[in-house]
Amino acid sequence: FRDEVVDAIGKKNLVDVRSPDEFAGKLLAPAHLPQESAQRPGHIPHALNVPWAKAANEDGTFKSDDELRELYKEAGLDSSKSTIAYCRIGERSSHTWFALHELLGLNDVKNYDGSWTEYGSLVGVPVENPSAEKSENPSAEATK
Repeated sequence: FRDEVVDAIGKKNLVDVRSPDEFAGKLLAPAHLPQESAQRPGHIPHALNVPWAKAANEDGTFKSDDELRELYKEAGLDSSKSTIAYCRIGERSSHTWFALHELLGLNDVKNYDGSWTEYGSLVGVPVENPSAEKSENPSAEATK
């Protein structure tokens, strides 16, 4: 499946459902799970960051279909394209798979079971790491 994920970069929706800090490369894994992490921080290039919990209400139920459609539309999801959801180990992204496939009726949605733990440990694949880019060139942010 990882080859399919690499081939999907820039062609399909890649939805990273981890926290913004994991997505930005500030964290490799949630603090309570330090042993389950990838070798590198960051995210798959062109991935959209839509944390899984944004699809849920305070009481744990799913948001309405209209709210879900708006959430993913605002994030830039193109519902006419195939979608691959991922997180750290495929657990949180299964929630997003359910929201997109079962609740919103998108047919071509997959859950990347290897997720970031696999992808972020692969050699020779592209990775975006915004936190490393900022620390390597702090003046770059000031010039934007």
